[in-house]
Amino acid sequence: MPVPYDQLDYFPLRTFAFEALAVAGTAVGFTAATALGAKLATVNVEGAQVRYRTDGTDPTATVGVVANPGDVINVYGNADVTAIRFIRTGGVSATLSVEYSR
Repeated sequence: MPVPYDQLDYFPLRTFAFEALAVAGTAVGFTAATALGAKLATVNVEGAQVRYRTDGTDPTATVGVVANPGDVINVYGNADVTAIRFIRTGGVSATLSVEYSR
């Protein structure tokens, strides 16, 4: 089964930055200065359910891909790392622990 990226472009990757991103009732993306040049963002969802979109459009509490606490999301490619946005689904904010690699 083909993958949506050229695996050779992403190996070997080295982690170069980390951030803990708070996700509340307004859509947020990664911190641009921290994620600069990332080919991969590894996201651990903690504390509450979130929704996300990688098409550059803000998700809402009811529209977007669901990620639950404990889920790990791998975001490949600088375009998607730059475009992804997150929002919480309920009244409890989430934290995303993110490692960036290039």
